[in-house]
Amino acid sequence: MQKENAYKTNIKRNGVTAVSGLVMGVARIYTRGNININPDPIDEVRLPDEKKKFIQARKTVGMTMERLSDFADSRNDSDTRDIMDAQYEILNDPELEAMVYRLIDEKSIRAEKAIYDAFQHYIDLIKATDKSFLVSRLSDLRDMRDRLIQNVQQLAVIASFGKDAVMVTDDVSPIEVITFARNGVKGIICTAGGLTSHASIIANAMGIPMIIDAKSVLRTVQDGDTIILDGYGQNVIIRPDDEASSSYTRVIKRQKEEDKFLRHVIGKPAETLCGTKIELQANIDFEDEVLNIEKYRAEGIGLLRTDALLMNAGPLTMDRSRQEHFCQTAYAGSGSGTVTVRLLDVGGDKLLNIKSKEANPFLGWRGVRILLDRRELLQSQLESICRVAGRYPGRTRILVPMISSLDEFLEVKKEFEDLQQTLEKRGVPVDRNIKLGIMVEVPSVALQIRKFAPYVDFFSIGTNDLTQYTLAVDRGNNLISSLYQPLHPAVLTFISMTIQAGEEFHIPVSVCGELASDPYAALILAGLGVRELSMTPRLIPKVKQAIRLYEIEEIREISKKVLECNTRSEREAARKEWRRFYDEKLKEERSKINAL
Repeated sequence: MQKENAYKTNIKRNGVTAVSGLVMGVARIYTRGNININPDPIDEVRLPDEKKKFIQARKTVGMTMERLSDFADSRNDSDTRDIMDAQYEILNDPELEAMVYRLIDEKSIRAEKAIYDAFQHYIDLIKATDKSFLVSRLSDLRDMRDRLIQNVQQLAVIASFGKDAVMVTDDVSPIEVITFARNGVKGIICTAGGLTSHASIIANAMGIPMIIDAKSVLRTVQDGDTIILDGYGQNVIIRPDDEASSSYTRVIKRQKEEDKFLRHVIGKPAETLCGTKIELQANIDFEDEVLNIEKYRAEGIGLLRTDALLMNAGPLTMDRSRQEHFCQTAYAGSGSGTVTVRLLDVGGDKLLNIKSKEANPFLGWRGVRILLDRRELLQSQLESICRVAGRYPGRTRILVPMISSLDEFLEVKKEFEDLQQTLEKRGVPVDRNIKLGIMVEVPSVALQIRKFAPYVDFFSIGTNDLTQYTLAVDRGNNLISSLYQPLHPAVLTFISMTIQAGEEFHIPVSVCGELASDPYAALILAGLGVRELSMTPRLIPKVKQAIRLYEIEEIREISKKVLECNTRSEREAARKEWRRFYDEKLKEERSKINAL
């Protein structure tokens, strides 16, 4: 059966998108160099030489990591640098060194065997825990182990695969991702991996499309096959036939043409033909993304996620100085725009560094529920934000995630007010104009949104979770992915209720979920009355262009048509109809620009 598959075309495999994008290239099956370890004991007189081999291997690997760190620095990529620092700690861990020496002496074994056994000891300890956060870092340990052994055995680590390469592998380490980037690799497909792994973070920073959890790809792909990585559709297509190749080639070409065309709108205002202004802000996860705020002319930060700050910390702890540095970078890189800092929002699909497991994590211990149970974590975050906000008065909004009752918000608000008083007593500059708002992502909040209005400074609608909770659909479950419909009338009704309450109580309403980054959905949201949209920075030109092609009344008609749809097929038909007219508008706009 496997042999037969080698001759089939259009073999389609599902995965999970870690970094979105669409590329077509040549599959290169990547496995780390073969490691042959001789377990036989050696003469005692050779033991000092084996220790010297370990010392030299560690020195060589360290020099390689320094070069990779310099490459990260050249990209102003502090997140990658932080990961490199963490790997330096593994490399130079005195306990690891002592264990390698002890194993060489006590068992009279070669350096590579001692290295393997020492690392295996730590790997086994991690595997024995229930800490999924640590388990996702096993590839870092294995990579360091293999690099040390390969240097001892003088094996090559990574060869150049060519600029059309799409890497296919079991798992990938941060160092390998950086090395792939330096060699011009187009994409990465892993059969394992995690959305919050260091490798995924770096791939995102490097802009390399990446699909993980594509378990069956290695069983069907052969080295040298043509392969398509569709990060938008979460698919991998192996050996595409002529029709599929032509289709994706057209899509990729159209994307490149569209990207080139969209450059002309970057410096223009996001407003309709009749002058209605829609503020387009940036969603920011990592420091390196701050550079994209100016690049794509985002009007401030509509969602500064702080979740990644937990990744190098211990169980539910955060380094306050690191938080302050992250916030400082965000403020400094966003001009005079507003910065909306979301408090820690882990749990659900975001791995927690804790032992306990939950039967239904999406309905469990996450967001504000964790913050209120671990007050020291909440207080640490609030203090970090307030200290930086005091240097940039009038620019800060703090967003509280996963609110499901007014009591939760009032508790956070009291902690916030008490902290500000404490800081003032200490002589720390405090901005008394900081706004405190809530994520509207739970139906109970949307249904009682007017009850929140007297206490809340702003509403930010998280359409990802709002859709999930409204429709009772796990947004990460491929078996029911067709049921996840963000433009479902029930979801739009909750959004409309929030907007109406905002207008009634003069409270700003923004949308920061994935819906905001889709031009069609963005128009629908604008038609419902949303005037602030926050999205991945590189998608801002696409949304801006859509807004600039319509009168506000036309946009309201688009929203009205969708609200009148009763079934999914009707909504899909409405979108197709819109797309036909939109493509015509784009052609006219391109013609005008080309004529200039």
